[in-house]
Amino acid sequence: MRPLKKIIDLAALRHNWQVLQAQAPQARIMAVVKANAYGHDALSVAQALADVAPCYAVACSEEAVALRAAGLRQAIVLLEGIFSPEEIALCAEQDLQPVIHHQRQLDWLAAAQTPLKAWLKIDSGMHRLGFAAAESEALFAQALCMPYVDWQGVVSHFACADSEDLAHAEGQLAQLQHLQLPDTWQRSYANSAAIFRLPAAQGEWLRAGIMLYGLSPFEDSCGADFGLQAVMTLQTEILATHYLSQGESAGYAQGFIAPSEGYLATIAIGYGDGWARRIESGKVPVLIEGRRYYLVGLVTMDMALIWLGAENYPAGTAVELFGKQLAAEEVAAAAETIPYTLSTMLTPRVRLEVRHG
Repeated sequence: MRPLKKIIDLAALRHNWQVLQAQAPQARIMAVVKANAYGHDALSVAQALADVAPCYAVACSEEAVALRAAGLRQAIVLLEGIFSPEEIALCAEQDLQPVIHHQRQLDWLAAAQTPLKAWLKIDSGMHRLGFAAAESEALFAQALCMPYVDWQGVVSHFACADSEDLAHAEGQLAQLQHLQLPDTWQRSYANSAAIFRLPAAQGEWLRAGIMLYGLSPFEDSCGADFGLQAVMTLQTEILATHYLSQGESAGYAQGFIAPSEGYLATIAIGYGDGWARRIESGKVPVLIEGRRYYLVGLVTMDMALIWLGAENYPAGTAVELFGKQLAAEEVAAAAETIPYTLSTMLTPRVRLEVRHG
């Protein structure tokens, strides 16, 4: 069996849940499991949190239906709402709560008159989805004319809660604090970054995404700085090593030139697994037996190269690409990306190994 695997530590996931809940003990948490739980396997994550999570958040009904098919009965929020009027019946049947962010979606609800639960999204400054805050009074009045809809409350999203400068986020929060919500409606404003940086935004519901998986949304920090534990470790093995003389080349387009005599290792990972093809040679670290080495040359579809220099390791030696010992945040920065992409872009070819503690 190909040695590349993502190891999912469910004990770490539950630890992170407790850390996030401690940040806002008065609030409830939506566990964001969209995009296959950021690549961490949505079903495993949802089942591991089933006794503590009152609600899951996904992008679309396809993701929600998969959770329902597995027997999960918690509330499920559709963050992108519904894409056609036909989905209204599905939401009612499967007990899904769409986030309504556009007038045409309201029109579909009005025409269908189907009993279901839903949220309204207010655009407070992100300018992706949602109704303008200035329109909220008329919006709420229109919504309340739909007695068949059990409105849960209002959702919004911060554009810059992960920034050092919180001026924009605080401006968004000020708009949200001026909303005149109906008495029973709840607020879901805080994403992972806002849970820590904007306590006033916590409201009744938090939406925990990246930090639930032990990763930091903030630059120049890692999840451990917040007491979090990495849930995913991406691990592979050395397939072979080759001795190179100084000046010898290796890989496509002679992408690596040996700076001295030494050993070059080939490992099982490539862009066919969701690993970035173009990363700067010699910048992205890996860990072998507690020691750092660096990826070199061009990443290919199935393999990548590591310069070992004077050291050598036998085929079958484990290589950590990121995880428990090597922070994904550090690897992402070296690869000029963000940690979200490292886990989310992994393809189904990467073997899943789930550990319960």
